[in-house]
Amino acid sequence: MARKGGHDRGLFERPKGSGVWWIHYHDVDGRKHREKVGPKALARKRYMQRKTEITEGRYFPNAHRRVALFDGLLDDYREAKRREGKAVMQGEFAWRRLLKAFGGRRGETITVREVEEWRAAMLETLSVASVNRHLTLLRAILNRAVRDGRLDVSKKPAIKLLKENNGRVRYLSDGEETHLVEAMPEWLRALVLTAIHTGMRKSELLKLKWDDIDLAAGAITIREAKSGETERIPTNQTVRQMLAALREARMRRAKKTGDARELFGRYVFCAPGGGYLHDLNRYWYPAVKAAGVEDLRFHDLRHTFCSRLVMSGADLYQVQRLARHRRPEMTMRYAHLSPAHLRAAVELLDAPGPKPWTAVPKQAVDES
Repeated sequence: MARKGGHDRGLFERPKGSGVWWIHYHDVDGRKHREKVGPKALARKRYMQRKTEITEGRYFPNAHRRVALFDGLLDDYREAKRREGKAVMQGEFAWRRLLKAFGGRRGETITVREVEEWRAAMLETLSVASVNRHLTLLRAILNRAVRDGRLDVSKKPAIKLLKENNGRVRYLSDGEETHLVEAMPEWLRALVLTAIHTGMRKSELLKLKWDDIDLAAGAITIREAKSGETERIPTNQTVRQMLAALREARMRRAKKTGDARELFGRYVFCAPGGGYLHDLNRYWYPAVKAAGVEDLRFHDLRHTFCSRLVMSGADLYQVQRLARHRRPEMTMRYAHLSPAHLRAAVELLDAPGPKPWTAVPKQAVDES
């Protein structure tokens, strides 16, 4: 029977307006199950059937579990995060890599060996940290499938993350920066220079919108920061002038083409044809190779920002605040670049005036 107000317990339509109805319910162990049924009337009947089976002890999940293709498990995970209001930080290419590796497969057929082979293949082009993010995402998708009753826990492969070297600090010299910027496509140079002068992460730069830029106040608002909170960072004159010039160029192009989208497009650093820049690596790695710069990742532009701050005399607390590091230990990796503050500390020993260690110890007075 329909509930008061026209809502049915345990029924939902997806997509909205499609006429395709699903049911969701919990078994005796508290595990949540979902089934795609079809017409609403049939879905209501199926829901009551499942509830009766559970109550009478006649419900066996394996008998009702629909074929769980990995594609569906991935979609379910993304939809669940969207409903929970949680942003999934991985870019679109992470989803594509997952589908390319495991799409069209039943989730229960994915083996440990296949995951390890996929991990090894990614290491040929991605950093250890990036590979671990892909593995973490795969593990989260499969864990969600187990929790929803769409994958038997015994069929879930064990996924082992790689050990990361978080102490790696690779920063650009002035000469390397010049060669890199010159090798970049002209429309990407502002992106690279903004990364160097703000320390923003790649995902933050690619999601940056014009509404987040305050040229008058000299600040950038980061809506989807790694911390999960909105953050606001200051900008220097280089960044302000560069973004103002970029905006002016967009305005001129908008007037010339009569297309306001040239100016009011969502993203500051967009693809050549407009819209979100999905494949930055397509342009990044050829430019790095052409510039003759070795062992450089995009994240090293952030290391460059932090390293240059320290070498310019900024104290580590300032660097931590500007880099938005959650823990001081993350900033300490740059301490060796600023020997001046250590030298100043030992110079305190030569400061004029009485020294506390020259006083006669109380123990010596008592013994005399």
